[in-house]
Amino acid sequence: MKHTLSQFLLGLTFALLVGLTPSVEAREVIRSFAAEVVVQSNGVLDVTETITVLAEGKQIRHGIYRDFPRYFLDENDNRSKVSFKVLSVQRNGNKEPWKTETIKGGTRIVIGDADVIVPNGEQVYQINYTTDRQITFAEDYEQLVWNVTGDGWAFPILTASSHVILPAGVKPLDVNFYTGVRGSTAQNALATMTAQGVEFTTTQTLNTSEGLTIDVQLPKGTVAAPSSMQKVRWWWRDNLAALIAYAGSTGVVIYFIAVWFRVGRDPKQGVIVPRWDLPEGISPALANYIDMQGFPSEGRVALTASFIDLAVKGYVLLDNLSKSVTIRRTDKSIDEPLPRGQAALITAVGGPGSTLTINKANQKRVQRMVNGFKTAIRQENAGRYFKLNLLYSMAGAVMSLVVAAAWFKSAGVIADGLVLLLMTGAFTVALALFIQHQLTQWQYRERALARIFFLLLLLAVCVLLLLLVPAAIYFLRQSLGFAAALQGVLIVWGLLLVNMLFFNLNTANTPAGLQVKEHIAGLRQYLNLVEKDRMNLGGAPEMSPSHYETLLPYAIVLGVERRWSQSFESWFKRA
Repeated sequence: MKHTLSQFLLGLTFALLVGLTPSVEAREVIRSFAAEVVVQSNGVLDVTETITVLAEGKQIRHGIYRDFPRYFLDENDNRSKVSFKVLSVQRNGNKEPWKTETIKGGTRIVIGDADVIVPNGEQVYQINYTTDRQITFAEDYEQLVWNVTGDGWAFPILTASSHVILPAGVKPLDVNFYTGVRGSTAQNALATMTAQGVEFTTTQTLNTSEGLTIDVQLPKGTVAAPSSMQKVRWWWRDNLAALIAYAGSTGVVIYFIAVWFRVGRDPKQGVIVPRWDLPEGISPALANYIDMQGFPSEGRVALTASFIDLAVKGYVLLDNLSKSVTIRRTDKSIDEPLPRGQAALITAVGGPGSTLTINKANQKRVQRMVNGFKTAIRQENAGRYFKLNLLYSMAGAVMSLVVAAAWFKSAGVIADGLVLLLMTGAFTVALALFIQHQLTQWQYRERALARIFFLLLLLAVCVLLLLLVPAAIYFLRQSLGFAAALQGVLIVWGLLLVNMLFFNLNTANTPAGLQVKEHIAGLRQYLNLVEKDRMNLGGAPEMSPSHYETLLPYAIVLGVERRWSQSFESWFKRA
């Protein structure tokens, strides 16, 4: 005989709230555990448990808790869920405060008030609840396998009993029972037929982690087989978490793709040709801001290029370049309107003769200068050259949070599993952010060795991410099960990475921004050419100190300053 529910119900556990003060002077025990199990014709069990405990204020202080498993494996080894509804909870005949919380594999009823100490002596708790899907249907009979007490008690149970009340006129075909630890075949109990069904009673004390399990075979037709509609409801109950995970994640991805088609795609790009003229009205810092759609590396490259551009114009001098850089304001008056970012830098340095040294001692002042510099550029050019489309991205993030919250609730994820999921998700995001940051720095890695090292590092991180997926599922399945672990990785890892990806993809160039980016791309081509190829361009200016200095700040922000400087050195040696 196959005992699918027997394996499931052996996980039925009880335990007492743990007190703060241990003691060896008094022994707290469960004097009796009596369960009345009413088998209704629709297959629902109406269970009333009467638990009499001896409280001594040691481990039984505020009350007791009752753990009820909610999942079992059906005949096809699929994870299925039973219902569990608490109807009433009493202590010594009076209503008692209680609440439920999700635990691994089930629901816990926490009985008692955290602010009230249970008096010493005998306390009688009574729990009434209903549950379904506890009856299995064989070809010739129906079967109820029920773990009456559970096998997780920390105290002995002096006497355990269960009265199974069957529908009127129904007599059991066969009865069996087991006592002891989980999986035990000991039978230290008695079964007695009654007018209403059958009663089971233990014949010796159940020690710690021991319980009573009963097995009752019923005539075919005792319980109505589930209808098609009931099977559909059960299917939804069993698969709701999976549907939320897969359908919800798919919906989020479809939303982001639709948003990208609507607002995230760039205008069609034209043909890029080498250019040596500067984009009109575009400072080096702004060129960096437009090209990268923001400030990579906290704006350090743009800041460096801006100070060099100011030095080329004669407004500042750069001293002590080998160590901590000192920026000195010259006496040259500013007769031309400066870009807002450069104007903010001049203000930060001060009037003629003022200096600013970039070192740790001036960290706060330097940070204020950097923040003012970036803020000035962002405020002046917000939405002009590219649009972040933040509202669309935030809407997708909210959708992702709703899907994740619905899945966490429906899947019954416990706190430990949630923490583990979030930890693995945070680590994944950190790796993804690292990869994204490294990719933004690719253009600044001009040396072949640096690029090879970067590619190897990127490959190693990607391999690590691939290895993390099965590792995360392996550890998560210990507390969530394989299916829920797979869904959890999809929900946490997948949605986080999707949000990160489309946050970048939904940042779209405006027509004006695309025009500047094409000009910048052409300038990068020109700066990156070897000298002989540059000289072959019709109308290209000859190399000179003035030409070199003018384009150097742009070469820096475009990541080709090394190639541009090499060209100048070659020309200078010949000249």
